[in-house]
Amino acid sequence: MVNSLLQPAGYQMKRLEPDPAAVESIREVEALCREKVFPTLLRCEGRASLLAKLVGTSLVEALFLLNELSQAQQLNGDVCEFGVAQGATSALIGNEIRHTSKTLWLFDSFEGLPRPTEKDKLIDDVFSLGSIENYQGQMAVKQKSVVSRLRNSGIPLDRVQIVPGFIEETSKKASLPDSVCFAYVDFDFYEPILIALRLLAFRLPVGGRVVIDDYGFFSAGAQAAVDEFMLESKGAFDRRLPPPGCGHFAMMTRLR
Repeated sequence: MVNSLLQPAGYQMKRLEPDPAAVESIREVEALCREKVFPTLLRCEGRASLLAKLVGTSLVEALFLLNELSQAQQLNGDVCEFGVAQGATSALIGNEIRHTSKTLWLFDSFEGLPRPTEKDKLIDDVFSLGSIENYQGQMAVKQKSVVSRLRNSGIPLDRVQIVPGFIEETSKKASLPDSVCFAYVDFDFYEPILIALRLLAFRLPVGGRVVIDDYGFFSAGAQAAVDEFMLESKGAFDRRLPPPGCGHFAMMTRLR
């Protein structure tokens, strides 16, 4: 999104390799969290470097995400990300499952955010655009940029399925995984999030996990979609939120 705002003025932001000292600091924080907060989260080579390259996802949220993924990895099913943006989180997830036989499914329009609905009330104007309507088309990233990040993640590209297009259309005609053990949903707006959750509802085994970004942040549509889905599921899923001050996301587990 930043580059889309800078390009009219002739500027472009390029992400540099993280400072080795920053990577080492992240490695230390990650080790502490594994010891004190996430005791079942195993070590993973390359994790700290990829955590340092995240864009728009905090270190705390990423560690919660990795813990949820680790809890689901032993289950049957592939791994999905809905809304990949620059692919930084995709690379992080791909690195975690590179030693498995699971396929990583990535869903993104690659055309930016869709048109918001009436449920997408602006909570946090993160880029000072003035209204939720002005976010349509923002956050567009080329598919080749995502592929470039994935090449450095360790997961073989033949185990990555990229599904381009708005989920409203691809959900009707694209190939979809039969079973999903873990999914990260970062679609920002109400309608695509609800569609993604409904797609996952019958693909997640008992114990399968979902993390939904921006719950109670940016657009009210994210929380509205999760809350509506929870009512539809009639107790088939639980919903957990992080401790106060640890980010804006929700975690769900299939119970039955």
